Order: sequence, then C-alpha cells, then structure tokens
Amino acid sequence: MLFPILLILLSFLQHAISQAVDANGITLYEKLEVMERLLLEFQGLETSVNPCKFFQTGNPASGQQTAAEWVRIVFHDAITADIAAGTGGLDASIGFESDRAENTGLHFVNDTIGIFSNFFSAYTSMADIIGLGLADSLISCDPTPRLIKLRVGRKDALGPGPTGVPKPEDDLPSTLATFAKAGFNQSEAIASVACGHSLGAVHHVNFPEIADPSVINENNLDGGDTFDSTTDVFDNTNVLEYLNGTGKKGGPLVVGHNETTRSDLRLFKSDNNATIKTMTSAQAFQDKCYTLFEKMLNTVPSDVVLSDVIIPRAWTMKESHLELSSTGVVSFLGEITSNFKSDTPPATASFQYTTVGGGNTGPQTSQAGASYTKRGYGTVTNYAFNSILNSPSITGISVMNGAYTAPINPNLFVIPSQSFRKSGSSPTGGPQFIIRVAVLSTLAPIGTTLTTKLYHPTPQALTLAPKVATASATMTLKTTVGSYNIFQAVINPGALGNGRSIVDVKLGTTQSAKVSTLLFGTCTNDVITNC
Repeated sequence: MLFPILLILLSFLQHAISQAVDANGITLYEKLEVMERLLLEFQGLETSVNPCKFFQTGNPASGQQTAAEWVRIVFHDAITADIAAGTGGLDASIGFESDRAENTGLHFVNDTIGIFSNFFSAYTSMADIIGLGLADSLISCDPTPRLIKLRVGRKDALGPGPTGVPKPEDDLPSTLATFAKAGFNQSEAIASVACGHSLGAVHHVNFPEIADPSVINENNLDGGDTFDSTTDVFDNTNVLEYLNGTGKKGGPLVVGHNETTRSDLRLFKSDNNATIKTMTSAQAFQDKCYTLFEKMLNTVPSDVVLSDVIIPRAWTMKESHLELSSTGVVSFLGEITSNFKSDTPPATASFQYTTVGGGNTGPQTSQAGASYTKRGYGTVTNYAFNSILNSPSITGISVMNGAYTAPINPNLFVIPSQSFRKSGSSPTGGPQFIIRVAVLSTLAPIGTTLTTKLYHPTPQALTLAPKVATASATMTLKTTVGSYNIFQAVINPGALGNGRSIVDVKLGTTQSAKVSTLLFGTCTNDVITNC
C-alpha cells in the first residue's frame, strides 16, 4: 500500500510547485477558481447592487446608489498610479484614504469597503473584490448585460497611497497630468469620466457648492443631482444629453451653477468634443467603456502578476472536502456547479474518481441539481454529492468526462465536522479554533510532527479593510480511528476582522487541501468518536 500512497503525495507536491505561490502558499489558479465561484454564487455580492438603483447601506429615499459608488471607487483607487515608477493603481489603498477631501462622500469609501470585507480571504484580496464589485455593478446596470474581463492576483496596500484624485475644481492641465501619470491619454481621460458618470449623482450633502439644494425632496433626501435622465441604467444617455443639450445636459459638472466646478465640461470640450462624439452609439460607448474599465482594473503595481481572464466554465466545483466518520470511513462530498447560458442543464451530474496509474473507480451520479438564474451568466445549477472512498489509491475527481478535474489527497486532510470554533474562548477573549486532522497511521507514527495553520482576516488601523494574518500550531496525537491517526491543535488567533478564514495542515513538505472554517462542525465533544 505504501507505493501508491507515495505516488499520491508526490503528485500533490508536483501540483503545488507547478505554479508560483504567494506568501500564503496560494496559487493564481486557486484565486481564479475562488473568484469564479463568487461570480456564480447564489445571492452573492451582487445582491447589494440589484436592482441597479438599490442603496444597500442606508435610507432608500436618500438618493444614493451603491452601484455608482462601486464604479467610483475603482477610479479613485486606480487613478493615483504612477506607471513610470511602477507604484499605485488598484491596490485597495483607498481604504486608508476615506478622510481625504478628494474622496468625499457619506457612504463612499467606508460603506463600500465594509460590504466588500465580508468576501475577503487569503484567496480574495480587497483589491480583487473591488474589481468584482465593478463587474457586478455593470452586470446589474448594463441592459445587455456584458461581462467585464476580470482577473485576480492583486495585492492590497498596507497604507494610504498618494493624493491626487482629480477634483471638480481642478484645472484642465492638472487633471490631464494625473491621468497621464496613471497611463491614460487625453482621449482615454475624457471617455473614462463619461463612462463613470453614466451612473450616480453629485449629492448636495457632500458637495453643497455644486449640487443645488432645489433637488432635495422626500425621495432624494441627500440631494443627488444626476448626470443624466437614466441614472439606474449604464448607457450613453449622459453623452447624448450633453451633445444635444437635452435632459440633464451632462449633469452638474457640465452645467452647474458654479463655473469653477464644471470639470466634466472642461474635459469633454478639451478636444472639441471629438472623443465624446465617438461615443454616440450604444455599442461604441459600451466597447470604449469596458476597455477603459478593464485598463483601470489592470493598472497595478509592477510587482503584481495578474491571472488570465476569468471565463466561468460550464462545469466547476462550488465546494468539496474530505470527511472522516467516527468509525474511520472516509468520504468526499460537496457541490458540483454547472453554468449554461442557453443549454438546459442535466438533471444530475456524473463524476468518477481517478486512481494511481490512470485508472478510475467507475461512474457515479450526483443528487438532483438545484438551479437558479444568474443575470449575465444564465442558469447556474448546484449538484450535491457524497461518496465513500474505498480505495487508498484515489488521486482526484473527474466531472462530466473530464470537463472539470481536481486532485484529492485522502492521506492527509482537515476533518471539518470534528473541528470547531468557540467564540470568546481564547485567553484574549477572541475566538478559539480547535482543529482536527486525519493522517494515515503508516505516514504518521508516534512522534510525527504536524503543523496546522489558520489564515484569517485581522483588523487594520485607519481602514475597514482587513488583512490576512496567520496563526500556526504544532498538533498533538489525539487518538486513532480506523486507519488514521487523529491530531489536534488549538489556535487562538486574536482579533478577527470581517471575512472568511481557511485552514490547512502540513506533514513535512506535504500540505493538505485548504478548508474553509465555515464548514466546521458544532460537535465540541472531547471524545472524537462521539461526534
């Protein structure tokens, strides 16, 4: 039996080192796969911007719009980049900059970061989630809708970036210089502003010198003076109304009573409206806007390597993990996900387990799928499955004849159902994590050292954005169940920030799959076989 076990461990080691990893040992592919799951998640981040006019964090009658804030935050975070120096860009530094005049807004930075932080983890940086927020806003607000070319791999800044976001009162040369420093020429600067101002408004509560108080009413308590007549639709109405002198005529930054703050007008006419006139067709507007939004998303520090574009696959895995019963039976369970824009999904999903030497354990069938419609993606279906693994030589799973594959290591794994979290139980008053893992007895005799690591969000000063912290512990042998030795460790991570925690275990150079603590059980019985 040792020969196939060693092959499995070697296969896992080769898989782990086949890609560059970050400081937490996570590859770009793993980050891409987690972001793909967030894109397809039922009632995920997009619920905060659906419908487009929805305001998530306050009075619906305020006149505020969450989708517009999510578009705005991309611009404000990215535009202070210095391309020549290779610094700045989309790096979530804006979380440290909420008190700056250039980021004025009652519900702008902190409300946005607060929502995004719930999806933060070692897989998903805050900067990557800012990109996801833009993607979800456009899917909700664009009548098409169109999927932006989203990538992952951004790193979060640990402090504020430079000042310099263009303000309404700034003169034209300084505005163009800021854009140029960030890598955007004059025409791109004009189009970027036109794209960003398809949604949202200038609010009297934030900019009393720009937005006239006459716009305040019982359904617009914060006094939002919109840029066009279709503020809850991402389209080129603002461009057409500006050029034709109709409707909102381009909004308060074009025709506002304060000439000093007519920044959009100065910018639009700086090339005699040549750029704006290229955006009069709906398709041309959309094409130009998505190209520029993607350029902003990909404006990152020079040491950042971004992934390939995320194209949600027809078949993937929502979640999967190994389990060990109290009698030593190993199972692999989770949910397979399908995504079809036009085709009808099958009633069930088929899969098989691959084994050492290229074999397999034969076809199996999931439970009946549960479907929902996801705007921009089509029909998403999740298929639950739960298999007992009888073969010690299993190396992976293959779904729908190889449409999706993933490795499995049944020799070393965290046991979610027998791990748990105790709130307020640590010496510091924070949560305490009790982590239990299974390792084949033949691989972990008495005296073997295993190390478990928790990757968790932790608060940062001066921003609502968390950062990833790690807490490790040496595991001790707890008991033996069937063919497995069970090891346990207690981790006291201190203060937890908003977000999601994951855990893994290491035996020498072999690392287990990472497991979300959201899967942890509720059994706190010290006698494992009673769980």
